[in-house]
Amino acid sequence: MELTRFLAALAVFLPIVYGAPTTAANNLHPEILAAMKRDLGLDAEQAHVRVARELKATEVIEQLRTSTGNSFGGAWLVDGELNVAVTDEALTSEVIAAGATPLVVSNSLSKLEDAQKALDEMDIEQALDKRSKETGIAAYYIDVAANKLVLEALSGSTSQAEELAKQVGLVESEFEVRTVKDMPTTFATVRGGDAYLINQSARCSVGFSVTTGFVSAGHCGSVGATATTTSGATLGTFSGSVFPGSGDYSYIRGSSGNTFSGTINNYSGGTITVSGSTAAAAGASVCRSGSTTGVFCGTVRALGATVTYSQGRVTGLTQTSVCAEPGDSGGSFYSGSQAQGVTSGGSGDCSSGGTTYFQPVNEILSAYGLTLVRG
Repeated sequence: MELTRFLAALAVFLPIVYGAPTTAANNLHPEILAAMKRDLGLDAEQAHVRVARELKATEVIEQLRTSTGNSFGGAWLVDGELNVAVTDEALTSEVIAAGATPLVVSNSLSKLEDAQKALDEMDIEQALDKRSKETGIAAYYIDVAANKLVLEALSGSTSQAEELAKQVGLVESEFEVRTVKDMPTTFATVRGGDAYLINQSARCSVGFSVTTGFVSAGHCGSVGATATTTSGATLGTFSGSVFPGSGDYSYIRGSSGNTFSGTINNYSGGTITVSGSTAAAAGASVCRSGSTTGVFCGTVRALGATVTYSQGRVTGLTQTSVCAEPGDSGGSFYSGSQAQGVTSGGSGDCSSGGTTYFQPVNEILSAYGLTLVRG
């Protein structure tokens, strides 16, 4: 079936469930389609359908979170299909009417969010047993599909992770401790390459252009540091930087004479256009572009994760199944043509696979009063 005929048919079918595909979903760049085929096994038709449904799902989630109030248990996507959890069985008909699949769960999302916030306020490092190298709480986040708060810990800290969960008021059925092999690390590295350099040494990747410069990861540079090209041309100066703590983001105020384009480098000789910054839901497909590894795709695993780096904890990050490596830090995360965030850190690599976290871009724009450049 030709793609144009297929999308025309969708205009009739999708309004019944999620509404018709948007222009953004219909205009996926060939490089995005190629990466989604490679990493998600989707052909062009499947990719267009999935992105269209995921964009609409964001609206449905916000609608149901408001209408179900404290009974809202979370929402997630499975291959583009929207699942919405509620604690009150009487609300399942409302979920169905909105075009989603309802599930009745024990824990409200707000309860789990409160527990996570309580952990954010605790001195976790003080609570850990440092006699073993295998200690550390790598991250904690809400797994909406499992309806639990998940704590990822090294093997020597699983018992402490359990105690921490209980200290914030959770019982065993409300949390899960998962053992991980490595602690996350930031992806900045002291070496040359393309993208941009910080004070002529460490290398990171540009996130997204704003009208007065660009945004990137906070751990890439502190306020006052200089961003340059690898040939030494000045791009700008770090005007704002947050890391660790409430985020991992920075704003580089651009130097005069530079042009900041609303596009993403695809590392194949072309660019990908940025058309907005609508946030994707858990389970949605997402891609990343970075100066070390180029473009890779995966899915969103969890929103609002708190991650423990050696420099300290960072809250409000999004966990993904996308791989990344040193030097990719600060680079663009996007879903379709929608900007999602800037690469923070993670574990693994693009040979064996890994987990990567990103800082949502809308929070950066809001923090500094910036305007995203669109292509």
